[in-house]
Amino acid sequence: MKLGQHFLVNEKIIEKIVSYIDFSIRPLIEIGGGKGNLTRFLNPDIVIEIDEKLAKFLPNVVIADGRYLPVTRGQIVSSLPYYITYEFFEEVSKINGIRHLTLILQSDFVEKVKNEPTYISYLINFYYKIEIKDNIPPWFFSPKPKVYSTIVKLTRIRDYNERVNELLKCVSRYRNKKISNALKICGGEAKIKDSNKRIRDFKPWEVKELLNSMGIDYV
Repeated sequence: MKLGQHFLVNEKIIEKIVSYIDFSIRPLIEIGGGKGNLTRFLNPDIVIEIDEKLAKFLPNVVIADGRYLPVTRGQIVSSLPYYITYEFFEEVSKINGIRHLTLILQSDFVEKVKNEPTYISYLINFYYKIEIKDNIPPWFFSPKPKVYSTIVKLTRIRDYNERVNELLKCVSRYRNKKISNALKICGGEAKIKDSNKRIRDFKPWEVKELLNSMGIDYV
């Protein structure tokens, strides 16, 4: 499946996803409508789908790549393909008007967001309140993926800051370095008492403390 297409087919888990959505927040945007299994419960204002062959199953469809969003506000619901995850979060972090996301993500990716000091993990923890809901077994999809998935709700808590994105992206490449040494490459001024502390020593949920230690103390 070259587009990473795994369609959710279990109606009980679909109903649970729907229960997490605030339908008063519009427009409601679904990314990756597939064959419309979730779409028919959502009645979305816009469905973004990359596969033209699936357009016949979907209302209000826009043929586009979900990594590069043609929207500026509303909320997003998606069973997000793993291969677009990095670009999707980098792009959506820039769109202040999208305040709520209800996503199905690979469970191992969710664990990384919680525990591993990567650029995307820091980015998500900086911009969003994260609520981890339910795990979904592979047999709830067709065709069946090799991994478990997890329903995650994200609520935006900060507006986009270009300098934050640039700095997190840079220092994450040097996460084994001491903060002072990483900042010699990435720019900025270390403001931390423990001079031996490294980027990797900050968990993703400690991103505010990491930024403060690098001289960004207004967040």
